[in-house]
Amino acid sequence: MRNRTVRTSWISGVDAFAPQLFHRTDRFRFLEPEGRIGITRLGGTPMVLARVRSTGHDITLDEPERLTLLFPWAGRITCSVGDSMTHADGGGVLAFGPNRRRTVVTRPGPAALYRADVLTMPLAGLDETLRTEDLAVRRIAPRHDPSAGAVARIRSRVGLMLTGAEAAQPLPAAALEATLADLAVDLACVLAQPDRPAASAGARRVRQAIALMRAAHAEPISIAALAQELGCSSRSLQTAFREAGHPTPQEVLAAIRLDAARTRLLSGDSDVTGCALDSGITHLGRFAQAYRQRFGERPKDTLGARS
Repeated sequence: MRNRTVRTSWISGVDAFAPQLFHRTDRFRFLEPEGRIGITRLGGTPMVLARVRSTGHDITLDEPERLTLLFPWAGRITCSVGDSMTHADGGGVLAFGPNRRRTVVTRPGPAALYRADVLTMPLAGLDETLRTEDLAVRRIAPRHDPSAGAVARIRSRVGLMLTGAEAAQPLPAAALEATLADLAVDLACVLAQPDRPAASAGARRVRQAIALMRAAHAEPISIAALAQELGCSSRSLQTAFREAGHPTPQEVLAAIRLDAARTRLLSGDSDVTGCALDSGITHLGRFAQAYRQRFGERPKDTLGARS
């Protein structure tokens, strides 16, 4: 998969036109004479992630073939589709299928900017994920519960990836591809019919999954690819882990990688960064904290204590 990162670019001025995030922008204006908007874009095809910062703007757009999730962090977003109007404040979520809509965003105060993360994905890609996961889609509603597990996971992953891109620390291409694949599955689960629970994959499938994780922990692994290898859906695999009393597959894989990093640190294979990367850990900024939570000491302490 090709991916690309575009650093945050700012556009300002009364007559400025918004960067093209959607299929077609028919109208754009700032709410203030000295308005400005900044866009950070991550991804290529099929999924695109973006972070928007704005002094406030009014935009009318057409999106004929993509699903859009909006995660405002600060300020308010108000969307009008036909005669229907909905809004979300910081911490809320808006979700739209293909439509034509008018969106007005306002900042939380005179000294602060409106900030939101955006995820868009073609419906064709979502349909393929739904078929793979054996899920039935329901009508896309403009509101979703932001406290729901899958939505919170999507918001968190999108935010972490965009923050990393802005800090010039984007995920390697293979790790980005795996993370986007898992995002697609989470998105499909959010939209799945609630009356079609997945059947348990069983304890044997959980044991097989953990064995595969241990064998390939150093490589980028998506839970979607792991489930495909086992001949089941990601949702079925997650259910099997829960019924077996395990944390989520993602949490189990993270623990396996931390254990592998500790083994490397104790053997003196490399420095802290090298041990983490060789164990399949790509989020180096969170490595030390996760390591200390699991083992009660910092990675450098383990490295320095080896005999």
